[in-house]
Amino acid sequence: MNTLSKYNRKYYQGFMWIVLLLCCIMPIKFAFALDAECAEVKIVIEQKLSFERQAFDAHMVINNGLAGSVLKDIRVQLLFTDKDNRAVIATQDANNDGATFFYYVKSLSGINDINGSGQINTKTNAEIHWLIIPSFGAAEFDNTLYYIGAKVTYNLNGQETTVEVIPDYVVVKPQPLLTLDYFMPKDVYGDDPFTPEIEPAIPFTLGVRVKNDGRGTSYKTTIDSAQPKIVENKQNLLVDFTILDGYIDDQAVGKSLLLDFGDIEGNTAKVGRWNMVTSLSGKFVDFKATFTHADTLGGSVTSLLKAVNSHTLIHDVKVDLPDRDHITDFLALDGDVIRVYESEGQNTEVSDQSPNAVLTKVGKETNLTFPTVQGLVYIKIPDPNAGKQALNNVKRSDGKVLPTENIWLSKTRNDDLSWSYFINLFDTDTTGSYKLYESEVKEDKPVINEYSVVKGARYSLSELLPEDYYFEANKSYIVNFIGNAVATYSCSGVLNFDQQIKSCKVGLSKDYSFDRNIFMPSRSGVLHDDNTFTGNIYVSANQTKVIKVVVVPVDMDNSLTNTVSVTKGVKYSLHDLLPKKYNFEAGKSYLIKLSGDPVASYYCPGETNLDQKTKLCKTGLTRNYSFDSEIFVPSTSGILDNGSLFIGNIYMSAYYDGIIKVIVIPL
Repeated sequence: MNTLSKYNRKYYQGFMWIVLLLCCIMPIKFAFALDAECAEVKIVIEQKLSFERQAFDAHMVINNGLAGSVLKDIRVQLLFTDKDNRAVIATQDANNDGATFFYYVKSLSGINDINGSGQINTKTNAEIHWLIIPSFGAAEFDNTLYYIGAKVTYNLNGQETTVEVIPDYVVVKPQPLLTLDYFMPKDVYGDDPFTPEIEPAIPFTLGVRVKNDGRGTSYKTTIDSAQPKIVENKQNLLVDFTILDGYIDDQAVGKSLLLDFGDIEGNTAKVGRWNMVTSLSGKFVDFKATFTHADTLGGSVTSLLKAVNSHTLIHDVKVDLPDRDHITDFLALDGDVIRVYESEGQNTEVSDQSPNAVLTKVGKETNLTFPTVQGLVYIKIPDPNAGKQALNNVKRSDGKVLPTENIWLSKTRNDDLSWSYFINLFDTDTTGSYKLYESEVKEDKPVINEYSVVKGARYSLSELLPEDYYFEANKSYIVNFIGNAVATYSCSGVLNFDQQIKSCKVGLSKDYSFDRNIFMPSRSGVLHDDNTFTGNIYVSANQTKVIKVVVVPVDMDNSLTNTVSVTKGVKYSLHDLLPKKYNFEAGKSYLIKLSGDPVASYYCPGETNLDQKTKLCKTGLTRNYSFDSEIFVPSTSGILDNGSLFIGNIYMSAYYDGIIKVIVIPL
């Protein structure tokens, strides 16, 4: 009897090799530029693509119930036909590209061979399992019916007999068909060989877009990367390359080198990135990406990899049109053509207006102009400030503020070892006129706005953010609501708040994090009342009132986190919880955030303060700090590890045993 069961099998696309030749000028630091030479290094990054795809297990049982007779010279041939009973090609040759199915014998039991020399002993059952994998063409557009039967030939007592097994059917579903586009910049920056100082390495992107051009879903799709390996270094250049971490669709995946794309539906795409660093500045002069397919799973017959392409990355940008997904895209150079490879799968040619761009300076303003362009545009123009003046809050003449991803500075090493500096801009449907610099940058200053809220109404976070405030992507801000008229809530699970229907729903992107009033947007710009800027936080008004919304940028890089174990019922002074080796500045404000639920804050009444030893509120103690609404201001500078310098009226009481984190953020 022949039975067919359907299942998904882990499918390995083998290894992805990226070969890069790094041209690093001067392998050691010579005193004179004339001593410079070009050292070439070749590295390889091994990667493995895997996903789940449709396959079938064919199972046949042959029963020899005869006593004293052995079935010999057994041959089993699988027969494949379509719904109209026409024969289709099936192969065990991984290089037979014209076949509809690839199959191989997965296991034999009770029989040693099925190619003409096998035998089944008396009173014995034989079991045969085949793995059958359809090619992409087996069901390109719709579910397709096939029949799989078998012809069994055997010798019994010297007489050859042939039996045709009634076929069973399988339904082949449309398959995924993947295209991998890889992106690597030309110039990378680490230590400069021509300066006495040691410059820090600047991370750069190794990007990939996985596009599914098929109609079927690519299930559980992953790319697992190894660290770069130097395979050729003839001049013994002291250089190193490291992958630091990864991202899927702008979401960090930590230090894991594995990118898990999940399920990629037909005619969609997903993007991933690895952050890399090199120890020396240099230039990639060659970049190739190739994949091979495992022959054991059908080789080229069953390959669902349409193409692997490599591109020179100009920059990570965002196509910020209203109908786009706001996920970072790849601006790339293919020969002499500039294209954007979007996260949703589009490939769009970009108008290069660099030859037509002009910088003019009027007073303190620097204006950039070039012809009006419909569609996507890119310019690269020499920077008169040689990279010394940062671009901030770049505004188009119609008031649009460009995302920070779409305006950037770059530099390139010249043949004479000098540097050339450039201003780069990417935009959509441009007016062709921009103001590049602002004398005052709003995101560096606290802002207080007032809004009228109505009892019972819900408000998205973007509705209450300041109207003209320019936020910077991945920067931290304190957002506090002053006035007892509102409370913040969080949508549960994967739900996010829809600004139009004022309700939590699925299918919305999460464009920020908001934890204990620390707000971090994932994109830059003026975010007030932006319907496309969504997340899981909403604000509910419990009375009709005017509230104040305070936005304060915070320096998270200079903040400090202290982890403390607390015990149920024990009181803790501020000195017990704050970092012991932190250098405080008298009169400066610090935000103190307690992360974890075991403790609550209390104040000693009146003029009393907390005694460090007895943990009781007492009179006669000199208060040397203030603490109000999580804002700590010491009256003494230095490392305040002496308990007597932390006398004040605040203490914390633990509800239960646990661990808390105390975060100190200078304001």
